Amino acid sequence: MDYFISPVTEEEIRKEKQKARELRKTQWWKRKRAEGKCYYCGKEAPPEDLTMDHIVPIVRGGKSAKNNVVTACKECNTKKKHSLPFEWQEYLEQLKKK
Repeated sequence: MDYFISPVTEEEIRKEKQKARELRKTQWWKRKRAEGKCYYCGKEAPPEDLTMDHIVPIVRGGKSAKNNVVTACKECNTKKKHSLPFEWQEYLEQLKKK
């Protein structure tokens, strides 16, 4: 199944990254990190080892909003890169089969 995603301008990316920086300063985000768990693999990690990940990446049209950001361990965040949820889910399923 192909999905059409309209191109995201550099200006839109810049604005969303700024929103993400502001969101990281909020109590909401601090509480999310304090839970100490990666959204993707479920591994526990110290809050300082968790990163903010956009479920739908900014470069693919995602927004820096509470319903689109999760805590992720650095390993998952690095591997996920700019994948959309269905693409990342396929990857996770492959890992389970191995």
